[in-house]
Amino acid sequence: MRLQGIEKSLIRQIFDRALPGSINLGLGEPDLLTPEVIRHEAARVVTEEQNGYTTHAGLPALRELIANDYPQLNATPAQVIVTAGSQEALYLALMTLVDEGDEVLLPDPGFVAYPTIVRMAGGEPRFYRMPAASGFSFDTEEFRRALSPRTKVVVCISPSNPTGRALTRDDLDTMAAAMQGTNAFVVSDEIYRELYYTAECPASISEFCSQRTLVISGLSKSMSMTGWRLGWMCGPQPVISSALILHGYVTTCASTVSQKSALAAWTPAAEQAHAAIRDTFRARRNHLLSLIERELRLPAVAPDGAFYVMLDVSAHGHSLAVAEALLAHKVITVPGVAFGKECENYLRVSFCADEEKLTEGVRRMKEALKEMKTGGD
Repeated sequence: MRLQGIEKSLIRQIFDRALPGSINLGLGEPDLLTPEVIRHEAARVVTEEQNGYTTHAGLPALRELIANDYPQLNATPAQVIVTAGSQEALYLALMTLVDEGDEVLLPDPGFVAYPTIVRMAGGEPRFYRMPAASGFSFDTEEFRRALSPRTKVVVCISPSNPTGRALTRDDLDTMAAAMQGTNAFVVSDEIYRELYYTAECPASISEFCSQRTLVISGLSKSMSMTGWRLGWMCGPQPVISSALILHGYVTTCASTVSQKSALAAWTPAAEQAHAAIRDTFRARRNHLLSLIERELRLPAVAPDGAFYVMLDVSAHGHSLAVAEALLAHKVITVPGVAFGKECENYLRVSFCADEEKLTEGVRRMKEALKEMKTGGD
């Protein structure tokens, strides 16, 4: 059976076991309201318009806005599919590109769904290390060693889930150069790209190798629209055409109300909301890093984007054991082992919570770690 051995992710397993009253520093779900300009448009659409199916690919006006965001791809609206979140886009891309026995090169650490979907497609996950020893930064030699003649797809994500690290322009240039002559496709997961704390928005691999790159993104994270299920994929026409057939059978179309409301995400008011959301998460990032340094006195990796801090808990044991201990103290985190071998000594700590909850969460973490160290005496 194709799904034999496929289980719920470790993230969900941890979350499902959380005690009532737990502080959630685990799931990557923004707690902020969706910007007012989008909520108001949604209310208007629901009350004033008929909202049947759109075309399978999505509203033409929305696909045009998305295509215009990637001038380096020279894409038309016909090269865009609006999906039920970026995770459906990831599923469509890998199921379309990967044949039985193909190798798919994934980052380690990387998002938990990557290897699972590759296996669903009949492919073989392979990994390029983003070494913990260098703060999970890109390692050119590791990447070159991991490439093989059987590499069909390379997945990259910037900023990263789980580490929050962003690939630099030099990293992306080097990655593109290494893939020249391989005929591998690139799937670029850019769902966190608008959530950055660097001086400017991180670059996209599609700026360096546009011909065989599919960009996946959406509004879930950057506009606090996780439940709206609004994502997309943009890329070469032959791949998009094939993926569209699968999308039609799997989803028919993304939510019509979400699509119509999303048109407001390209307005000046939405741009102001983007900036405000970034500012909020930047303040929370700094607050959490300060708490970790002052209260926990453990090494942590400061993220360039997204909303995660990687906390080194090797002094207290394996990441899963530490996450289990924190659960007992009503704090939800995610053990790094969920994301790959490279971060099995780390916890992913989300700052999708206000500063008061972050402060209380770290206080509980401090108690739990102290108890682990003393053996509960």
